[in-house]
Amino acid sequence: MIVDSHTHILPPDVVSDMPKFMSRDKTLCNLFRNGSRVSTAETLLNSMNQNKIDYSIVMGMGWSDYSFNQYVNEYLIESQIKSGGRLVAITGITPQHGDTGIYEAERCIASGSHGFGEVHLSEQRMAGKPFDFLKPYMSMLLTEEFPLVVHSSEPVGHLYKGKGQTNPQELEKLVQFFPNNKMVLAHWGGGVLFYEMMKEMKELMVNVFYDTAATQLLYNYKIFNVALEIVGANKILSGSDYPLLKQKTIFEQINNSDVGSGEKLSMLGQVAARVFKINIK
Repeated sequence: MIVDSHTHILPPDVVSDMPKFMSRDKTLCNLFRNGSRVSTAETLLNSMNQNKIDYSIVMGMGWSDYSFNQYVNEYLIESQIKSGGRLVAITGITPQHGDTGIYEAERCIASGSHGFGEVHLSEQRMAGKPFDFLKPYMSMLLTEEFPLVVHSSEPVGHLYKGKGQTNPQELEKLVQFFPNNKMVLAHWGGGVLFYEMMKEMKELMVNVFYDTAATQLLYNYKIFNVALEIVGANKILSGSDYPLLKQKTIFEQINNSDVGSGEKLSMLGQVAARVFKINIK
């Protein structure tokens, strides 16, 4: 079983008229104003079929506009249903919109969402603030045993669109605030996984997982063995960051690595199936 734990899709009318929707949502504008690859559910499913991928996690991108977030959420859930569950919806949240944001999150869980994300603390202007505003959302997730997916930023290195400032210190504070919640820290957690070599951090991060999204833009091939040595295969989820990057690349990297066969099976899908509670068929 192969699961791509990190992909993004947008409704067809958004894809066909990006300028119109970029004028509504600041995050969409910041990420796509200079041109980036976009995908619909149909295009993603074609890629999955070509690359023999069984399931893909489809998620939001930390939208800033409430109505746009709701519109994309509806498309994610609709795509999950139409695909027969091959696309697994992780819906966006907008805590900056108070009670209306909470009601939308409740609606999504009731409609079949498997978690919330990808939260982008910087783009959504939540970085550096106390995390009390997330309590209603984290309570929902804890009850359902679903994860929060968080965009994570390296504190050093090159800048790129959407990098943000959700660095290891910010992520540590978030996990300290909600230690019992499952979280998936995207992009290898912005490097926070390296700190799991510290006893207190390993204990804190017991419910934290890391996805491999955009690996080839961030690290060299040694990251797989280094990460396995530090946190183990039961905490790593293979993810591509499609459509930014082709799905086949990350899975070829994992399959061509010298990682053990059992560890590969865990990373390629077994861990994701448990974390996201995928309905295996």
